[in-house]
Amino acid sequence: MTTSRTTSRTTRRTIPSLPVALATALLLAGSGAAVTSSAAAPAPARLVTVKTLEAQLQSSGDPDGSGEAHFRLIMAQTKVCANVEWSNIATPDSAHIHKKADSSIVLDLSGSVTGGKHCAHASKALITRLLDHPRRYYFNVHNATYPAGAIQGTLHH
Repeated sequence: MTTSRTTSRTTRRTIPSLPVALATALLLAGSGAAVTSSAAAPAPARLVTVKTLEAQLQSSGDPDGSGEAHFRLIMAQTKVCANVEWSNIATPDSAHIHKKADSSIVLDLSGSVTGGKHCAHASKALITRLLDHPRRYYFNVHNATYPAGAIQGTLHH
């Protein structure tokens, strides 16, 4: 008697888990092995550091005038921007940052009070001096009634 033996072969197929499949796809994408793209990669984002200063504005001519100024100093763009609020003074016509030592104007920010540009170009050296020693400078808002200044305040962090 002959015995016949039948064997069956089972093919086993394993399906990788989702985390393994995702990790494999990311590795391939990172190496560029099986991934191609005709679109250019977006430019990397540029980080810009903005420093701030303030000034509480009090009467320097107009007896009941007051206000406040907030400054953004952006070294990378060599500019200083100002947002100014005031009350109880005639319409401003100019505004500046002055050096306390001699009252010289170091930065014209008239646009911040006249409806013009709120930013002005400033050298990196000036921005550094303003940030390192803000109390050596003051901000002054001028108008026709008080051309030497209606309100002013010392810069501070």
